[in-house]
Amino acid sequence: MDSAAFEKYCFLRLYSIDLDTALHTIRVMRRYKRQDVLFPLLRDVAVTYARPFSVNRGNEIQKHQLPSKSHVPKPHRALHDELVRLRMEQFAHTDLQYYRPRVAKFSRRTKPWYPMSFKGYDYAGLLGRIAEIEELIVAVECSIRSEIERCEAALQPFAAGATALTGRGLSSSVRRRK
Repeated sequence: MDSAAFEKYCFLRLYSIDLDTALHTIRVMRRYKRQDVLFPLLRDVAVTYARPFSVNRGNEIQKHQLPSKSHVPKPHRALHDELVRLRMEQFAHTDLQYYRPRVAKFSRRTKPWYPMSFKGYDYAGLLGRIAEIEELIVAVECSIRSEIERCEAALQPFAAGATALTGRGLSSSVRRRK
């Protein structure tokens, strides 16, 4: 396995951890009823779920992201697209195209003021889809685990005598003498 393939394997393992974290957050959400607690946790689920599908930087692979067509089942693609869009436009960034702010001018005798309105997000509506979100995350995580297993099958012939896996590949405990 070359260093780029090994780096892809490492990305897959990290993405699996991200998805497991999102599932754990959903389990935590089940303990709460208050929206002021649930909405930030829901935002965390969306951001953590979408992380593998955003551009991630590596050493060998300058920009890596999980291809959604390979890992997101067709019945879940609309929800996937919504979660990724939310992460990219609202939760992790402040995009004017999403918010579409409108500013008005109100005057008082002493000083004008400028209230602003902007598009919000229907957290309650998304919260109502939490079971569907959980199904999506489980399906994507299962797909990633399958790819991880294929990578690990390729690692096995190289693992004999190796003591650690590093960013450069497998390292051996045996030092070569010159």
